[in-house]
Amino acid sequence: LAGFHGRMPTEAEARNLGSWAAEFGPGGSFWAGRADGHLAVHQIELGNETSYSHQYGDTYSSPSYTQRARTYATRLAQAYFAIAATGRRVGLLAQADDGGTGSAAWVNGMFAAVPNLGSLVDGWTVHPYGPRSRWKPKLDRLIAQTAARGAPASIPIDVTEYGISTSNGRALSDNYGWPVNQTYGQAATALDTTVREMLADPAIGPRLRLFMIYAAHDLR
Repeated sequence: LAGFHGRMPTEAEARNLGSWAAEFGPGGSFWAGRADGHLAVHQIELGNETSYSHQYGDTYSSPSYTQRARTYATRLAQAYFAIAATGRRVGLLAQADDGGTGSAAWVNGMFAAVPNLGSLVDGWTVHPYGPRSRWKPKLDRLIAQTAARGAPASIPIDVTEYGISTSNGRALSDNYGWPVNQTYGQAATALDTTVREMLADPAIGPRLRLFMIYAAHDLR
C-alpha cells in the first residue's frame, strides 16, 4: 500500500514508486543473494479509501471530490510509467470503489483525466463491507461504472479490505449491516458464506482475485 491519508501524493512521490518496484519487485535489488525472492511485491495499491469522504471532509457532489479523482488518476499514470521504466513486473491497483455513494463521480473523474486508465491498472480495489445487500450493489456498480468508461472486463477486482466485527456476542455499536451481537462462530460462518457467494456470482466471481481480511486479530 502506497498510502497518503487525508492528502494527495505529489508527482515526485508517485514517480518514486518506480524505486519501490526496482528494489522490491520481482528480480529487485532487495532480493539479490536471498532465498526468498518468491515473496517479491507484484502489486502496489495506490491510496486507501481515497474515493471516500471521511479523510477529506467533502461529498461526492463537491468540486474537490472530482478534482481529487482527477489528481488520483494522473498520479497513478505517473507511477505506472515510472514503474514500467524499471522493467519490473509490478502492477498498480486503482480504487474504483464509490465509497457507498451510489455515484459514478469518482470513476468518471478518473477517466476524464486519464481516458486510457483501463490499460494502466492491474486491478480495481474495493472495500465491500456488509452482508450481500450491501456488497453486491457496490461490486455491481464498480463493474458497471468502469465498463461504461470502456475499461475491459478482464481487469481483476481486488477486495483489499473485508471483515466482520465480533466480540463473541457482546453488542457492538455498529457492524456494517451485520448483527451487532454475533458470536465468533456466527461471524466466521457469515464470512465464509460471503466469500462463497461472491465467487458464485457470475459477474463478480470470475474477476475476483485478492481477498484481504481486515482484521485477522483482535486490534485491542
